[in-house]
Amino acid sequence: MKHIFSLLFVFLFCDYVSAQVPVIKEPHHKPVLVNDYIRLLDVHLNAGDTTQYHVHAAPSVIVMISKSIIGIQKMGEAPAMPGEVLPAQTSFIDYGKNPVTHRVFNSGDNVFHVMDIELVKNSPSADSCLPLQESNAETTINERLVRGYKLNINQNQSINRGKSSCAHILICISGEVSASNKNLTSGEYIFFNPNTNISVNNNRSDAAICVLLELK
Repeated sequence: MKHIFSLLFVFLFCDYVSAQVPVIKEPHHKPVLVNDYIRLLDVHLNAGDTTQYHVHAAPSVIVMISKSIIGIQKMGEAPAMPGEVLPAQTSFIDYGKNPVTHRVFNSGDNVFHVMDIELVKNSPSADSCLPLQESNAETTINERLVRGYKLNINQNQSINRGKSSCAHILICISGEVSASNKNLTSGEYIFFNPNTNISVNNNRSDAAICVLLELK
């Protein structure tokens, strides 16, 4: 009987471990860009679907692309009440200090689209870049490794960022913009290395919303 209980414990422990994976291995979290600054995980979750339990262990910026209703369940706890998330909603979570194992479920009726951007540098550059000074750029986060902006770009408007020591990533949330001869629509992005002039232009009739992250 003692051996039976021991084997049962081993099986249950193995099931527990296999139920949780690093976030980069979770099937809905697609790594689409990995470099010296970030790991960009592009996440699509169909209505009614649920991710596997996965582990977040790096400081991360979460950028919502869709308007959706989602819920989160930490391992070993009851699921939280689903809530609405909005396009361009951006948050910083220091999973590096406080790792989390959870799963996410989509309680809405559309595809939940979000970008999970893990910050991989240990420390910022010695010469950090100055904040962006534009009337249509709203600062949303300001942390040791990253500063984030919500850009509201009307027709025939542009936002210009001169060369700096920071790398940048631009994510289009809605509308269409052009940057570095590339057109971006909702859910598309472009990465800029340090010391790059950045110009984001809206030549369309509709307003566009983007998120710009400065990677220090």
